[in-house]
Amino acid sequence: MKHWIEYYNGPVPYEHLSARHKTLVKMNYMLITSEVLSRLSDLFILRALIVMIVWTCSYRDVRSYYESDVVVRWFLGEYKSKSEIHRRAKKFRGEVKTLFKEYAKELEGKMSRLADYLPSSALYGKVGKLWIVDSFLIEVPFGKRNKETLKKKFELDLRQRKYREAANTLFFYIKCKVRRRFKGEFTKKRDRSYFGFKVFNLMSPTMIVHEIQVELANFPDNKVGFSRSGYKVVDRGFVGKSSTWLIGFSSFRRYVEFFGIFLRRYWRPYATEKGMVELFVYVIALIYNSYIYTSVLSRVPESQLAH
Repeated sequence: MKHWIEYYNGPVPYEHLSARHKTLVKMNYMLITSEVLSRLSDLFILRALIVMIVWTCSYRDVRSYYESDVVVRWFLGEYKSKSEIHRRAKKFRGEVKTLFKEYAKELEGKMSRLADYLPSSALYGKVGKLWIVDSFLIEVPFGKRNKETLKKKFELDLRQRKYREAANTLFFYIKCKVRRRFKGEFTKKRDRSYFGFKVFNLMSPTMIVHEIQVELANFPDNKVGFSRSGYKVVDRGFVGKSSTWLIGFSSFRRYVEFFGIFLRRYWRPYATEKGMVELFVYVIALIYNSYIYTSVLSRVPESQLAH
């Protein structure tokens, strides 16, 4: 029997649950058994944010799922209004950074006792102290023509000495009354334009994410603020950063992408400004780390777990 099923006392048999519901069962197991997560001052808000991410829904939708889905109701235990969840989430974002780092260390400690069942990526950890750094773009709606876009276009026209175009742009800027709702930035990658944010993640060879940094999309990769020493498996964007080495593990690159795929799968425009975007990215990473740990745990024989 998988370890987390012993902690499931929900209204629907485990074998009849959907993939999303099984994710809630795993997360409930992690919330109960983790010493770090159990110290949270507001465990309900973390549960509500997990529901939002797993169903990629809004604050308002949490109420609908609570009323119509018995497994969600079992997972949440109670319900608060949309405005109450949002208010408490804003307070929670200051706590989640410290919590996340401690939780990553806790999982690494547990996984170190299960060395025979770690993912194959962990074999690369034998090469000194290996850290993996990469960046991923997440998009938000850039909206229609607005004051912010016109201002940047005006400044660009001036730099390029296109004074006639600058005068036209200034006229539209004065007339425009629309302001952008989402506070992202534009960037280009592989000849495609993106508007939103850039997420940097610092991973260990066990595929556990240890640190997160969220910046605007046009933030340079080699300015990232991680201070861990040792090797960093990176792409060309990080060249020039101190303590960065481009090492020849080409097959190791595919492990770096796992978190990016997971992030894009569960990302939606949850928030309009950087601070709250960072909160949701941290919770997505927390779910990802739990996935990695439970996947290792599912390979361990029951006799060894009991021991």
